[in-house]
Amino acid sequence: MVGGKALRSRLAIGVVIGAMIAFALAALTAKAFFARKQSTNTSPFLTEGFDFNLLRTSDNEWRGPDIGAKIDLTRLKTRDGRALASLVGKRPIVLVSVNPACAMCGVARDEMSYLREKLSSMDINYYLVFFASETPKSDFFQYSDSLNVGAPSFLWNADSGAPPESIFTMTNPSHLMLNSDGTVIRVWPGSYRDKAVRQRMARQIIADISVVVDTLNALPPSK
Repeated sequence: MVGGKALRSRLAIGVVIGAMIAFALAALTAKAFFARKQSTNTSPFLTEGFDFNLLRTSDNEWRGPDIGAKIDLTRLKTRDGRALASLVGKRPIVLVSVNPACAMCGVARDEMSYLREKLSSMDINYYLVFFASETPKSDFFQYSDSLNVGAPSFLWNADSGAPPESIFTMTNPSHLMLNSDGTVIRVWPGSYRDKAVRQRMARQIIADISVVVDTLNALPPSK
């Protein structure tokens, strides 16, 4: 269990992290705006994406796990106790980390719904997850239902320990693409209050996932 002093410290860190993310995203938005002003390329194939690299630098503790890290899918469970590990097939999956205390998660519902719909057409399952450090007092599943994203929800079973530090300090919402064994393939941290920026972020996530899927499909099947 996290003590009161430690919990207050975590919350304070969360406020600072949120401010840092807002600043970083604002800088990115301004940079993209001026880049568009200077561009003379009018190609209809030019698409506007989002550079997540700034949010994934090594000095950002809220950036999420490293590529190649593993998440124990047996610890993520539905409200009736079924583990995510028992439900995934051989295809990659995408998780979005949410938290009942995260105001941005409510704002980003449209982004989550868009991603779930697009990924469904790519035969990739999309799940809401809460990486709790202890058993939450509130009903997470009631909260996840209220988001109305249309995706199954899973809660980290904290009875046998908290999630890895890189997961616990990760900003919410964040998107993670995993292999069927829980290996992290890609991470896209954060969202944004401006809808136009959220849409660019969502389109970038889909574009990145399409590249990953095409690459995996081109590889010979494992023996």
